[in-house]
Amino acid sequence: MEMEQLQEVLDPPKHTDIAMQLCGFGPIAAAARAANLISRYQPDRVLLIGIAGTFNAKLYPVGSAHRFTQTHCDGVGVGTGDSFMSASQLGWHQFEGADAQPEIGDTLPLDSGFVHGIPASGTLLTCCSASDSAATAAARRKRFPDANAEDMEGYAVAMACNLAGVPLQIVRGISNEVGDRKRDGWEIEKGIQTAAELATKLMHRAWLPSPS
Repeated sequence: MEMEQLQEVLDPPKHTDIAMQLCGFGPIAAAARAANLISRYQPDRVLLIGIAGTFNAKLYPVGSAHRFTQTHCDGVGVGTGDSFMSASQLGWHQFEGADAQPEIGDTLPLDSGFVHGIPASGTLLTCCSASDSAATAAARRKRFPDANAEDMEGYAVAMACNLAGVPLQIVRGISNEVGDRKRDGWEIEKGIQTAAELATKLMHRAWLPSPS
């Protein structure tokens, strides 16, 4: 659904070699698919575009779009609810080895220098399941007080890009408040529209000719 709407409004620069592909729904599909696509295309950079929920409607209002400086992973660890402990809290890395320099924990930075002149700010929280209530949203915000928005793919794609050594930026249009499951009140089309507008600006800036 997001892909179909994005294709209608996204305006990538002409005469550039861009592959627009689906990453899938949720962190497992997104990580596997992103790794597959990176292996196939060997890209110079990756841009993930879609919608997300906002934890802070004043700074990240519904209908706005943002690029983020980092992404957190929620849900990998031990326990649930108030007893949950993340991998990092347990002293574990989500990946360590020759491909990870340094070891990868629950937080991955995004390449905020991907495009100069368009600010990046905020933390994107990636979850296996979206918040289903205000109480769930509040519990997640308590664990991750710097989280500004919630999605289900960002950290997964960031993991694939990190292991492949490919810079990633994430653009999310805000379609709803985190915990609000009444989809008839979501602003999906507006979120996708603003995400496409911001992503278009990023791509055009990224492919500007280098100054002589």
